Amino acid sequence: MFDDLYYEYLATRYKNLKNKGVIENADIVYEDGNPTCGDVIRIYVKLSPEGIIEDMKFDGKGCTISQVSADILADIVKGKRLEEAQKLEKGDFINELGIDLSPIRIKCALLSYKVFKMGAYGVKVDDERVDD
Repeated sequence: MFDDLYYEYLATRYKNLKNKGVIENADIVYEDGNPTCGDVIRIYVKLSPEGIIEDMKFDGKGCTISQVSADILADIVKGKRLEEAQKLEKGDFINELGIDLSPIRIKCALLSYKVFKMGAYGVKVDDERVDD
């Protein structure tokens, strides 16, 4: 199923995750997981006073695809206004990943997207609204 180029890309990116980590005092923090496989992703987003995503990091555990997808998502949203990043469509994100995914692996790839969207729309880890 994996061709050599696909496997090499994933393995290289996985070994060099540049957006994995924690942002202290992040403006957005959200975590969720995929109960069928055990993957868990927590995102941290730092916003400028103007609402621009200055930084995004992620932490968690999971398969190579879930981790690489989170790393790529952080690259995609950095520098965008939060409102613009909220509009990122699932299909566009999958296209941005630039890797072929089987139907089973789509859930892994979309976990960080789901976590980011939930966090970007104001849900915190403790389920309190950001604006409360």
